[in-house]
Amino acid sequence: MKKIKSTLVMTLMLTSLLLSAQPNQEGKNRSEKIESMRIAFITEKLNLNAAEAQKFWPVYNGYRNDLKTLRQNFKKTEDDGTPLTADERLEFDQKKLDLKKLYKPQLEAAIGKEKLNLLMTAEEEFKKELMQIMIEKRDGPRRY
Repeated sequence: MKKIKSTLVMTLMLTSLLLSAQPNQEGKNRSEKIESMRIAFITEKLNLNAAEAQKFWPVYNGYRNDLKTLRQNFKKTEDDGTPLTADERLEFDQKKLDLKKLYKPQLEAAIGKEKLNLLMTAEEEFKKELMQIMIEKRDGPRRY
């Protein structure tokens, strides 16, 4: 019951944050809201104590910034109008994996192995939740 209640609260929070965005706001404002949602989602999923949070967030933010830079570098190659080739996509995927491997020891030192496993699961869950919210915002809620 507690898990259902927690999931419901998180879903409502994510939905309200996305729906509160004005359609004509800058993309940066939207990105900031998504990052705020990511922080709230991860914080809840990992249940970090104060000491863990103090060690974790600077490392995780560094990882996210490096990931953002990596994405921007590959986006620049697509901005000329041609999509990435299969080799370029594989190179991008490998660089993302290399980045995860680079940060793994630091994250593990900050929060331990168990919570690192939870983090990886939470990141995937967040992507799914965010995608579902965006689809519902675009198409309206699903009717089963």
